[in-house]
Amino acid sequence: MDFIKVIGFKKSFGTKQVHSGVNLSIQKGECLGLIGGSGAGKSVILRSLIGLEKPDEGRVVFDGKDITDYTEDELVNIRKRVAYVFQGGALFDSMNVYENLAYPLREHTKLGEPEISEKVLTKLKELGLEGNDKVYPAELSGGMQKRVGLARAIIMEPEVILYDEPTAGLDPFNTVKIQEMISRLKATGVTSILVTHDMPSAFAVCDRIAMLAKGKIGAVGTRAELDASPGGIIHKFINGEQL
Repeated sequence: MDFIKVIGFKKSFGTKQVHSGVNLSIQKGECLGLIGGSGAGKSVILRSLIGLEKPDEGRVVFDGKDITDYTEDELVNIRKRVAYVFQGGALFDSMNVYENLAYPLREHTKLGEPEISEKVLTKLKELGLEGNDKVYPAELSGGMQKRVGLARAIIMEPEVILYDEPTAGLDPFNTVKIQEMISRLKATGVTSILVTHDMPSAFAVCDRIAMLAKGKIGAVGTRAELDASPGGIIHKFINGEQL
């Protein structure tokens, strides 16, 4: 069942047209990988799903509701159901790791401090970050910052997770940790979109891969379907060929 749909999405920034009619469907419970060259507008598509970008033309449908023209107040209930994992982690520098994870629970739930503490410490352990609760973001490596950012994004148990280059610049150990967490979340029924240039990670965790090229979706399919078209646009992209 289609849970999220992007229909005829067009978007320009100044005189540069980035999207010229993107059509994309994400099924409930699947992980869709969204790939494409730098500047193809992958992150713009992600941001449009929570109303941070508005299409010049086209529609965005979330769980059967057309949210394209929603006001900021109307978008609040959508955003509560969605976690956005930013490329840089987007942590609060003035708060330690514990406070970063506790913040959304304090702001958006009625949980008491003992329950918040249990949730925070459990999530840190799941990501191999136990013992770092009192550490500040500036004291963490880039990989650990990303894992803390992921922990904070998922602590509210969202229905949808939008990953924006979560493994960019990471060493193999941290890349595998992120892959493992994405796979565990997918197993719980979470719907997710993974924007990435990291093809091994995309193939490891995604049910389908979609590619943005020349303002539209140039190809979409499972790994098996893509392998059946070795001369297709995705294989050209992976091999560094001219599209």
